[in-house]
Amino acid sequence: MNTLPIASVLCSVAAAIPAQMAGSYVIDPGNPAAFASFSAAVQSLVLNGVNGDVDIAAVPGTYTESIVLPSITGASPTNTITFRSAQGPGTVLLHGSTGTTIALVAAPFARNRSIVFDGLEFTGAPGSAISATTFVEDIEIRNCVFRTGHSGSVPLQTWQAVIASDNIGDEVGWRVHHNRIAVTPHGGLTSIGIRVWNGGDWEIHHNTFDVTGCNHAIYLENNAARVDRIHDNLFFGTMSANSGNLVSGVACIRVDLANYENEIAGNTFALDFPGYGCCIASGGVVVGANRPQNYIRGNVFVVQGNLATAIALNVSGAGVNPIVADGNLYDSASGITNQIGTSITTANLHTLATWQAATGQDTGSLEVPARLQNPFGTPPDLRPTPTSPIVGLAVGMPAFVTDDFAGRLRDAQPDAGAYESTGFALHGAGCPGAGGLVPAMATSGVIAIGSTSFTIELQQAVPGALALLTAGLSRTQSALGPLPFPLGASCFVLASPEATLWSVSSAAGTASAPFPIPALPALFGTDVFFQWAVHDPASASSLQVAVSAGGALQL
Repeated sequence: MNTLPIASVLCSVAAAIPAQMAGSYVIDPGNPAAFASFSAAVQSLVLNGVNGDVDIAAVPGTYTESIVLPSITGASPTNTITFRSAQGPGTVLLHGSTGTTIALVAAPFARNRSIVFDGLEFTGAPGSAISATTFVEDIEIRNCVFRTGHSGSVPLQTWQAVIASDNIGDEVGWRVHHNRIAVTPHGGLTSIGIRVWNGGDWEIHHNTFDVTGCNHAIYLENNAARVDRIHDNLFFGTMSANSGNLVSGVACIRVDLANYENEIAGNTFALDFPGYGCCIASGGVVVGANRPQNYIRGNVFVVQGNLATAIALNVSGAGVNPIVADGNLYDSASGITNQIGTSITTANLHTLATWQAATGQDTGSLEVPARLQNPFGTPPDLRPTPTSPIVGLAVGMPAFVTDDFAGRLRDAQPDAGAYESTGFALHGAGCPGAGGLVPAMATSGVIAIGSTSFTIELQQAVPGALALLTAGLSRTQSALGPLPFPLGASCFVLASPEATLWSVSSAAGTASAPFPIPALPALFGTDVFFQWAVHDPASASSLQVAVSAGGALQL
């Protein structure tokens, strides 16, 4: 049998099939070898598909286009497609030309997934900045800036949103983090920052929301029993003036209809309400088991306005909407913290004490001045002052809240709000020595500026061994290189070794190093990182050292 014609045909067919994309590409209108626009890059992705991670970097400039981004063949959690700014935030400006700037579309047989937007700035559009139809999932939006000016209407609806997603209920959730979002002021339409319909499994964290006269910074509708996580965000500014007396008409976070077991934790709200409103509106219909609809824990609420509250419960008028709330700090100009019911009436309003009695919630919360730096300044500063009562207040903070808005580690008794104040937190993991024991770091004494009793302790070391305590100002970079730095086996340097102190472990395998903290107010906000290293021939490291986890002294 002559196989030459068959081989020729196969070669011809292969030559006609476009090569799948993988690797790095550039968007540069001035470079003929690059994509001329975001739309051109999308056209190539649709035509070719992908067979590996794709990174598309846009050079600085203003791009005025409305981009329709359909599902891409081959895209998956292991083959992600990233659109990013080549030189970081503030250099690539996107403005929608005829409608929404980036419209993600999909179908049941062609889901749109695993797209990342990184470091882009959305300046405005006659529509949303980013919108999605059903079957769009696993989208990540990070390090982006969203300006006001996204003001287009949604056909046959009465709302507008900066980021909007419609779902059927089983899509993999989105991750929206480390962005700066300024919501368009309310005009003729209800104005929303992030709107999720029938979704769930979303993670919204480490963002700033400048509410600028909007109705809702975040609006979750009918997200059923799929947990959404909203944590470590800053919400500030003046909300819209409510046109009625329904409190949910102006709610910074509105979690409505059939929502269950969402986590709203470690956020700071500093909001002014010119009319009726609240920071969090929790309402909807309870179906089946009487399980909590929201866990509201470890937040700071600073509320201006005589007709506004922090939490409004049962706002849909559908009966009891159970929640779990604790470890919150309430600072209300009116002295009224929360309410129960759909509208503002005297009977519905509660101080913290009457709210605790009516709901059984917030038993570990406080109603005191928050003492933030300048929450209503220009620009606002929501960081705590050294005398803020947030320290150790966040009872029941969920385990996934591991760091604060600024990247500080949450310690064993985390603080309320988006910022962690003074404390000591462990990070990373040590490696074992003799007997399989891992050297352990602990502390004793008072952790405070001016303390003379603070001490770094070593435990579980081999007895009579040479022990080294290192201290530095970083847990990510050092003279050795990026951290963690490998020492062999499962041992790593976790703290920059800029200063060292030698000692010998006791017969009980302990050592201690006093670390007096100078009485200098300027040290507030300083972080110092520590780690113990112990000479131990039983270590699996070729350097014969066993090390502790890292420790962070956060002042």
